[in-house]
Amino acid sequence: MRYSTSLSLCLTLLLATSALAGQVPRIGAEDDWYPYTAYRDGRVQGMSVEIVEAAFAASDTPVQLVPYPYARCMQMTEEGILAACFNTAPDARIDADYLIPEEPLFSDDILLWARAGETPANGKPQSLAGRKVAVTIGYEYGARLDNDQQVIRIPVRRDLSGFLMLQRGRVDFVAAYRGTAQALFRENPQLADQFVALETLDSPTLYLSFSRHNPDAAALLKHFEQGMRVLHKDGRYQKILERWQHVPANCRRLDYTSPAGRTRDPRPEPCTTTTGRSHHGL
Repeated sequence: MRYSTSLSLCLTLLLATSALAGQVPRIGAEDDWYPYTAYRDGRVQGMSVEIVEAAFAASDTPVQLVPYPYARCMQMTEEGILAACFNTAPDARIDADYLIPEEPLFSDDILLWARAGETPANGKPQSLAGRKVAVTIGYEYGARLDNDQQVIRIPVRRDLSGFLMLQRGRVDFVAAYRGTAQALFRENPQLADQFVALETLDSPTLYLSFSRHNPDAAALLKHFEQGMRVLHKDGRYQKILERWQHVPANCRRLDYTSPAGRTRDPRPEPCTTTTGRSHHGL
């Protein structure tokens, strides 16, 4: 969606007025991605929420976290209504449309999930051509899935909806992060022992994405990176991961191209900011 010229001018004036009035910058937090970020019990909470809040606190920078569905959060950030949004797995488009800090939030595996009892005997990667894969609206899943034009992508509002569709046989697979899927299985007994992870689709590093059009964003990015360096130095970052029992994803460089393509300006290797065992098996 693109704003008209007149509406864009009004938005720019509104943002400038807000900045002059000294309002606290607003950062969007996706509202339904527990245990990382979710709106629960009347407040935004989760592991990456704690990281973001601690980083800005460490740099003495006040911010306001506001919950939104991920796709809307990213759109509002791109348009400059919000200063930033999280959690984002950058690809070529996102890297062009947003300011991405050097300091990541965390890393996790995106897994391809199937119904229990339907795993292939040979254990080889699945052919996704012509298969229905439930994906959450607005999420990035890496080159293995995102660049395959033969996949039948079934958009869902929440990961839970995708797993319910898989349980009922309405899709063949679900693409979902390890941590969020495990949290869903714990909180929804009807899903326990119903699914199995077939393969790792990607192991992205998640970031706080900043707007290129919000007047506060560039300065906030610097304060965020300053705060993150403090958290790493004094050990608070690692303590947050341990409190949430987060296990880092597979460590490898990001590739914004297709599997057969040329690597595009990879960022620092994921997991260099985390410790713990690495999952090379499922």
